[in-house]
Amino acid sequence: MSGVVAVVVTHRRPAELRRLLDCLKNSQVPLLGAVVIDHAPDGSVREMAKGCLVLENSANPGPGAGWANGARAALEKWRDRVRALWYLDDDVVVPPDALGTLLDDMDRAGADAIAPLLEDDGGRLWAFPEPVEASQRQVIRTCLTPAAAADALGMAPLPCCWATGACFLVGRAITEQVGFHRADFRILGEDLEYSMRIAGAGREVFTCRVVIPHLPPPATDPQAARQADWRKFSALLQNLSYLSFHHPASRHMWTYLPGNFRRFFRTHGWNAQVLRAAVACFWRGAVQGRPAGFGELRR
Repeated sequence: MSGVVAVVVTHRRPAELRRLLDCLKNSQVPLLGAVVIDHAPDGSVREMAKGCLVLENSANPGPGAGWANGARAALEKWRDRVRALWYLDDDVVVPPDALGTLLDDMDRAGADAIAPLLEDDGGRLWAFPEPVEASQRQVIRTCLTPAAAADALGMAPLPCCWATGACFLVGRAITEQVGFHRADFRILGEDLEYSMRIAGAGREVFTCRVVIPHLPPPATDPQAARQADWRKFSALLQNLSYLSFHHPASRHMWTYLPGNFRRFFRTHGWNAQVLRAAVACFWRGAVQGRPAGFGELRR
C-alpha cells in the first residue's frame, strides 16, 4: 500500500463521483483508503462508495470544512499508516499512473506537497500552480496546453507558492505542522490559503509530468448558472482580497487583483450594481480582513 488516503468532497454530482471512484480503483499504486464527504446526503453516495469511509453533512459547510473533516477522519482511522493525504475535487479524472508519478516527484524534490497541471475538456491548460520563480510565472502564462508547459518548463518538479485544490497531495509531516483547510471560506480560495500556508512552512512543488482533466458537469439552466457564477466570482474576489493583504505567505498575490476585478466587470457588466458588489468584496476582504462566508454573496 502507498500510505495515501484520498479525501473527496462531493455535492450532488453522482456521475462525476462515480467516475472518480472508478479512477481511484484503477490506480497503479493502490490507495491505503479513501474518505468521501457527502454534502447532500440521500443515501446514494454511501451506496456508491462502498469500501470508502463516508461522512455525511447536510449543512453543506463548503469544501474547506469538508476536506478538513475528511482529513481528520483519515488520520484517526488509519493513524500511523498514513503517509500523505490526497485532496481531490469530485469532478477530476485521475489517470492510473498519476499517484505513482506524484509520489516519485514528491520524493525526488524532497517536497512536503505536490500539485499537477489541470486541463479542461478541450485539452487546454485549465489551471496551474504559481511558480516561485518570476520568469517561470511569465512563461507558464503563455502556454495554452499542458504539453506546451512541459516543453517550456521541463519535467523536473518546480517550487510553487500556491496551487488550486482540485488535485493536491500533502505529506503527513507538514499536515501535522500546519493543520487542515480552514472552514471560514464558503467556496473558492480555501485551497489557495491552505497551499500558501504549506508553501510558507515547507517545500511545495508542482510537476508537468502529471496532467489531470478537470471536467465539471455542463450547466443545464443558463440563468441559474449565471447566478452561481456571480456568487462564486464574488467569493473569489473577496477571498483574493483577503489573502492578498492578510496572509503571511501571500507574496505577490495582490498583483493579480486588478485583473480579476476587470474580469468580473467584463463578465457581469459595467453598471452601478456590479460596481457596488466589487467594492463590497474588496472592502470585506482587504479592509475588514475576512474571507467570504455564508449569507454575503447574494445578488
